[in-house]
Amino acid sequence: MATNGTVTVDRPQAEDILAHIARMTPWLREHQAEAEQQHRIPQETIERLDKAGVFSLTTPTRYGGADFTTRQMHDIFRTLASGCGATAWVVWAAAGGNLWSCAFAEDVIAPVYEAPWVGNRTFALGGTSRRMSGTARQVDGGWMIKGTWPFATGSVHASHGYLAVFYDETDDSKVGMALVPKDQLLERDDWDAMGLAGTGSQTVATDGELFVPDERFSTPAQLAVKIEELTRQGLGPARGGIVRSLIAGTGLALGMADQAMGVFLATIGRRSLPYSPYARQIDAPIAHHTAGRAYAQIRAAGRVADAAVAELDRYQTEAADPSEHEALKLHTDAAYVWDACSSAVETLFRASGASAIIKRNPLQLITRNCLAGSMHAANHLDTWLENVGRMLCGADAAPLSTSVLERRTT
Repeated sequence: MATNGTVTVDRPQAEDILAHIARMTPWLREHQAEAEQQHRIPQETIERLDKAGVFSLTTPTRYGGADFTTRQMHDIFRTLASGCGATAWVVWAAAGGNLWSCAFAEDVIAPVYEAPWVGNRTFALGGTSRRMSGTARQVDGGWMIKGTWPFATGSVHASHGYLAVFYDETDDSKVGMALVPKDQLLERDDWDAMGLAGTGSQTVATDGELFVPDERFSTPAQLAVKIEELTRQGLGPARGGIVRSLIAGTGLALGMADQAMGVFLATIGRRSLPYSPYARQIDAPIAHHTAGRAYAQIRAAGRVADAAVAELDRYQTEAADPSEHEALKLHTDAAYVWDACSSAVETLFRASGASAIIKRNPLQLITRNCLAGSMHAANHLDTWLENVGRMLCGADAAPLSTSVLERRTT
């Protein structure tokens, strides 16, 4: 229980949420194939997660949301992903949207988080180009926006969205964020992907132009100032922004790798190795080598994640933010973890023989989900190796192309 001004709220406890998720793990594993088939997290899973307090991660602290360390967030995501990677991705993405939800005016935000709702309240979208964002034009009392926003993870179960828009036809630095009730948007139900299909990351769009009042419109720079003010008052999110979200999100990669290792070890004593002298795979030295290699990759990735998590929590304790160079290194760490885990999972998958391609074998789904996560632009290792290498070499380059959600200069 904590008192925040005149509002008293019950704070969720990380150990309670972790215990709930651990009890839910068999359910999550049993229904991860259903999530893929439905292209969304099953509603009963959402209801169970909500009852367990998982969606408190997506709520501003002043409305009773969680106030966890990076370590606690990472561990929650890892435990969730060891049950279902797609479910964990939705919870993680929705929690990221809270980085901005807390920055709008109280009379705008209060109805979003105080209204009865099951699941995550918000989703956030900010592409790196006009193609992935909308447009806006100013009118009396607000803005007229229109557009199409792909990859709207969390939109299936949310009540509101934060949509990136360009409000100048010629200047790409002029970007804003509009808070829009989801029932004012079209949902295209077009998410059909080879991995993370269960995230329901559909396209959302306006039906022509949509009026957004001034109080529901802001810019990344204005939101950043407000977030900093709230953080100083203890009312905003923890420090670190997108980088903290990505480091905590390495728990998703590690959790999927944990599940893959468990599936592999559970079957290695039962399956044979055709065209070999081994009646059981567990008797083959190559199987031991495979398990050891994957274990070493996952363990090493976990150590990298642990160090990055500790660094982010140190910044929070010191009330500081990572420098631009430190943030770049941490971002590279996150990409490394995803790449290593995806590689380890694929190693286990390939060592499981042709029977692993059958849809009822969960290893093929885990492999595709982890690969899809590693291919996300924010996690793509080749991009971040080049970025950090350029920094180390002191090579000049144009500014990084970043999501609208990460910009601070408009």
